[in-house]
Amino acid sequence: MADPQTKKTVAVNAAKIGGITAVVPLLFSAIPEPWSSVVASVIIVCGGIAAAVPAPPVGSKWTLPYKLISLIGINFGWAANHLGARVNASQGAVAPTNTTNPKN
Repeated sequence: MADPQTKKTVAVNAAKIGGITAVVPLLFSAIPEPWSSVVASVIIVCGGIAAAVPAPPVGSKWTLPYKLISLIGINFGWAANHLGARVNASQGAVAPTNTTNPKN
């Protein structure tokens, strides 16, 4: 049986998805018809670029453009290309493996 925290998390995620699903069509209905396709295409392309291209090193001249493309492509939080780095960082340092056999 699922604990109450898991049920709460599922409910919160369902509410977020429902809100996004309701707001996005509302926002696109405010944009004139020929431009809504262009805006949607720009968001999709920027999201694809941000997911496919690795983040530039700190201090690079490409940091600001990459962040802008990531923001336009709604690529933040637990997006695909950030997931591995956050999970690994949250688990702490990797324990070193013992290559010597103490029984020998």
